[in-house]
Amino acid sequence: MNGISAGTVFSFKDMIQIRPYRIASRPLGFAGLPGGDEAAPGWVLYAMDRDETISSETSPFSKLIHVLEGGLEMLVDGQFCSLPEGSSLWIQADTWHEFSAPEGCKFLQIKL
Repeated sequence: MNGISAGTVFSFKDMIQIRPYRIASRPLGFAGLPGGDEAAPGWVLYAMDRDETISSETSPFSKLIHVLEGGLEMLVDGQFCSLPEGSSLWIQADTWHEFSAPEGCKFLQIKL
Protein backbone atom coordinates (compact mmCIF):
# COMPACT_ATOMS: atom_id res chain seq x y z
CA MET A 1 0.00 0.00 0.00
CA ASN A 2 1.67 3.20 -1.17
CA GLY A 3 -1.50 5.22 -0.80
CA ILE A 4 -2.50 6.91 2.42
CA SER A 5 -6.25 7.32 2.76
CA ALA A 6 -7.93 10.17 4.62
CA GLY A 7 -9.31 9.10 7.98
CA THR A 8 -7.10 6.00 8.20
CA VAL A 9 -4.61 5.63 11.04
CA PHE A 10 -1.14 4.56 9.85
CA SER A 11 2.46 4.35 11.05
CA PHE A 12 5.29 5.52 8.79
CA LYS A 13 7.67 3.15 10.60
CA ASP A 14 5.51 0.15 9.69
CA MET A 15 5.33 1.09 6.00
CA ILE A 16 8.97 0.18 5.21
CA GLN A 17 11.39 -2.44 6.50
CA ILE A 18 15.16 -2.48 6.97
CA ARG A 19 16.67 -5.21 4.78
CA PRO A 20 20.19 -6.65 5.21
CA TYR A 21 22.82 -4.88 3.07
CA ARG A 22 20.22 -2.69 1.33
CA ILE A 23 18.74 0.75 1.03
CA ALA A 24 15.00 0.68 0.39
CA SER A 25 12.78 3.57 -0.67
CA ARG A 26 9.02 3.88 -0.91
CA PRO A 27 7.27 6.89 -2.45
CA LEU A 28 3.99 7.66 -0.73
CA GLY A 29 0.74 8.59 -2.42
CA PHE A 30 -2.31 10.20 -0.88
CA ALA A 31 -5.50 8.47 -2.06
CA GLY A 32 -8.38 10.82 -2.77
CA LEU A 33 -6.28 13.98 -2.89
CA PRO A 34 -7.80 16.45 -5.38
CA GLY A 35 -5.62 16.40 -8.49
CA GLY A 36 -4.49 12.80 -7.91
CA ASP A 37 -0.86 11.81 -7.46
CA GLU A 38 0.36 14.89 -9.34
CA ALA A 39 -0.97 17.03 -6.49
CA ALA A 40 0.60 14.81 -3.80
CA PRO A 41 3.66 16.14 -2.02
CA GLY A 42 6.98 14.39 -2.70
CA TRP A 43 7.09 12.17 0.39
CA VAL A 44 9.47 9.19 0.34
CA LEU A 45 10.24 6.69 3.09
CA TYR A 46 13.77 5.28 3.28
CA ALA A 47 15.19 2.33 5.20
CA MET A 48 18.96 1.87 5.39
CA ASP A 49 20.75 -1.10 6.90
CA ARG A 50 23.70 -0.56 9.22
CA ASP A 51 26.76 0.98 7.49
CA GLU A 52 24.88 1.78 4.26
CA THR A 53 25.45 5.18 2.63
CA ILE A 54 23.91 7.42 -0.02
CA SER A 55 26.68 9.31 -1.78
CA SER A 56 26.82 13.07 -2.10
CA GLU A 57 23.97 14.58 -4.12
CA THR A 58 22.06 17.80 -4.68
CA SER A 59 18.40 18.45 -5.41
CA PRO A 60 16.65 21.37 -7.08
CA PHE A 61 14.16 21.20 -4.19
CA SER A 62 14.57 21.83 -0.49
CA LYS A 63 14.02 18.73 1.66
CA LEU A 64 12.90 17.99 5.17
CA ILE A 65 14.44 14.84 6.66
CA HIS A 66 12.77 13.26 9.71
CA VAL A 67 14.33 10.21 11.40
CA LEU A 68 11.68 7.65 12.34
CA GLU A 69 13.88 4.91 13.77
CA GLY A 70 17.57 4.48 14.60
CA GLY A 71 20.07 7.21 13.82
CA LEU A 72 21.27 8.95 10.68
CA GLU A 73 24.49 10.84 10.03
CA MET A 74 24.65 13.46 7.31
CA LEU A 75 27.20 15.72 5.74
CA VAL A 76 25.37 18.85 4.58
CA ASP A 77 27.37 21.48 2.70
CA GLY A 78 30.52 20.18 4.43
CA GLN A 79 28.99 20.25 7.92
CA PHE A 80 28.53 17.02 9.92
CA CYS A 81 25.04 16.46 11.38
CA SER A 82 23.98 13.63 13.69
CA LEU A 83 20.25 12.96 13.68
CA PRO A 84 18.96 10.68 16.44
CA GLU A 85 15.52 9.08 16.27
CA GLY A 86 12.77 11.70 16.30
CA SER A 87 14.94 14.55 15.00
CA SER A 88 14.59 16.49 11.75
CA LEU A 89 16.77 18.55 9.41
CA TRP A 90 15.89 21.02 6.67
CA ILE A 91 18.18 21.00 3.62
CA GLN A 92 18.15 23.96 1.23
CA ALA A 93 17.77 23.34 -2.50
CA ASP A 94 21.03 22.90 -4.47
CA THR A 95 22.99 21.99 -1.31
CA TRP A 96 25.38 19.03 -1.41
CA HIS A 97 24.43 16.37 1.14
CA GLU A 98 25.09 12.71 1.87
CA PHE A 99 23.60 10.09 4.18
CA SER A 100 25.17 7.42 6.38
CA ALA A 101 23.52 4.90 8.70
CA PRO A 102 25.89 3.81 11.49
CA GLU A 103 22.99 1.67 12.71
CA GLY A 104 19.89 0.61 10.81
CA CYS A 105 17.53 3.54 10.32
CA LYS A 106 14.26 4.64 8.76
CA PHE A 107 13.55 8.20 7.70
CA LEU A 108 10.99 10.26 5.86
CA GLN A 109 12.08 12.73 3.18
CA ILE A 110 9.61 15.46 2.23
CA LYS A 111 10.19 17.62 -0.84
CA LEU A 112 9.48 21.24 0.08
